[in-house]
Amino acid sequence: MLKTFTSISNIILILSFSFMAYAEKEELSSAQVKKYKNGIFEVVTLKLEDNAIYKEEFPHDLIPFHLRKDKYHSLGTSFLIKDNTFVSAAHVFNIGHYSLLSKNYAVRDSKGNIFKIKNVEKYSNYRDLIQFSVEGDTSKYHKFAFGKNYEEGDIVYAAGNALGEGVIFRKGSLTSFTYEPIDGKWKDIRYSAAASPGNSGGPLLNLDGEVVGIVTKKSSSENLNYALPIEEFNHFTSDTAEFYTTQMAEVEATQQLRYSWRFSAKLPKDIMALRALAEKSFYERFVNARVDFVTKFEKSIFPKHSNVGKYLKNQKNSDMLSSIDINGNGEWLLFKAEDTRQIKISKDQTLYYSKSNKFIGNYQFDLDKPKGKKLSEFIKDKKYILDTFFTSMQWNRNIANTPVYITSYGKPVYEEQYEDKYGRVWQMATWNDQYSNRAIMIYCLPTPSGVSCDLVSASRGWLPVQKAAYKDNLHRIMLSYSAKLKEWKEFIELPNDIIPKHFRDSKLNISENKVDFQIGEFSGSLPNLKLTGDSNLYVAIEIDPDHINELMIGNFSFTPNLNEDGTYYVSKFYNQGEHASDSYKDFWTKFTMLKSPYNFEVINEGKQHTKYMNLGANKKSPKNTSADINKIGYLAVCKLQSEVKLSEFNQSCDTFINGLH
Repeated sequence: MLKTFTSISNIILILSFSFMAYAEKEELSSAQVKKYKNGIFEVVTLKLEDNAIYKEEFPHDLIPFHLRKDKYHSLGTSFLIKDNTFVSAAHVFNIGHYSLLSKNYAVRDSKGNIFKIKNVEKYSNYRDLIQFSVEGDTSKYHKFAFGKNYEEGDIVYAAGNALGEGVIFRKGSLTSFTYEPIDGKWKDIRYSAAASPGNSGGPLLNLDGEVVGIVTKKSSSENLNYALPIEEFNHFTSDTAEFYTTQMAEVEATQQLRYSWRFSAKLPKDIMALRALAEKSFYERFVNARVDFVTKFEKSIFPKHSNVGKYLKNQKNSDMLSSIDINGNGEWLLFKAEDTRQIKISKDQTLYYSKSNKFIGNYQFDLDKPKGKKLSEFIKDKKYILDTFFTSMQWNRNIANTPVYITSYGKPVYEEQYEDKYGRVWQMATWNDQYSNRAIMIYCLPTPSGVSCDLVSASRGWLPVQKAAYKDNLHRIMLSYSAKLKEWKEFIELPNDIIPKHFRDSKLNISENKVDFQIGEFSGSLPNLKLTGDSNLYVAIEIDPDHINELMIGNFSFTPNLNEDGTYYVSKFYNQGEHASDSYKDFWTKFTMLKSPYNFEVINEGKQHTKYMNLGANKKSPKNTSADINKIGYLAVCKLQSEVKLSEFNQSCDTFINGLH
């Protein structure tokens, strides 16, 4: 019995030691963690000076201490594989897209020592890998070896600078392998160890401290993360940087052209030099893709789509920036700003703003010039325009869920005047938001009362592409004008490098009892209509159906007093032919045949007397030719309050008609 008992005890003892040995293999020891941590570095860049001006003192105390005091911004993780040579994930650096944070790349150890990044030795954004060298002595740091065998079920540790708060190790298992999504050239590792922003580029370690993968991305919905197998890193021995992006597309008018970007550059190369080459190639690819798109779909987009002719003969208008686009039924429409709101800045200055998903920009707004400032000076004062918008809108950024109000970004870092194909001179300006690595842009057209603008907030890396894309779409952005006559007078006297082409030969003279005007093809001398400098003039701008690269005056109206019912206007109409609706055909027949109500009769419409007149019948059409009569008609309308005596109404209406040249 004693012998048997001893044997059983020995078996139990052996099993215990075996279990302990097995258990030890399930965890990295404290000594291992300390050792490996010595070879894992943060990828950092110097913080930029915040250029925003705040309404109140910036609440630095809301930012965690380690971020508040750190003069570096943490981008991700890297690890040392030999003296002065590191490995990380390519997307940590995002070479190919400009960044405000890209000028001072470095790596930092756990004690705060900085090593400036020098040359890129391996790079593939397709595989999401980068190998680079640094300046300085790294001989005292741990160098990681690569694991050769790894399989499903292995215990692994994701090590990295999680959330920018220092390197930590988190345990999980290698759960499976999955094909890379583009061409299936290799299988990525999927693992269950937790990963957070900042882990990217860190090593995925086995229990021997060997690298089996480079942490690349995490699942957004579950704790299942991805790493590039270190075997694939070893196989990639190219001496050229590899850039390959597939998910790019040009989209317009329901048409889409998908395309990819490929670029390569010889290595090793200085990291900033490589970035400059890649940025240039990326932008050129975008420009060429736009050319390809237009070549392929020219007759399916604006303005050469088959249904555009119907739109051009029935154009709508708005005195806020609006966009021409196609709907699901293949009809071209003018998409106007919805839910326009206004902020009264002062007695003489108002901000009107809205949003539209048909624009690149985040906000579309009209801003009146302040009293006492010349229109020409106001239009070019982009700092004032953006500052006023920010202050009025209470523009803010959230810091620890607390809104911090911004009043200014100072002077623009870039300004440009750009004349589009219609001859409109856009005032463009860019500001850098150093804090968020974004750009703020405004694209403004001058108006008689101030400016009409689109505001765009974009990633700094996409800024060159955004600028080019905006210019490509200017021909679909429309703007009409409404202002007081005294504002119009200052507007049409603007220099030609500011005023739109279709207003450059305009004239306006306001005397005590008469207004003389010439705007586009329309002109006249209007006495005794109670028109003053405070009366309103609305001018609708349309695309000329016969010359699609030119704008014209579609209609105009004079309103003597905005507080009273009454207006005088002229509008251009077209024979729409087969494109006409039944109601339009009825209108055109009555209009051209001088049938009621277009037979000069006075119509009582409740609060107003109205008179509709075919100017062609009075030989007052600006282009009175037999050919034009069949194609174009000019409708003149007089509306006055019904309290006005009929004789006075007819006299005023006759004065308007007879005053047109």
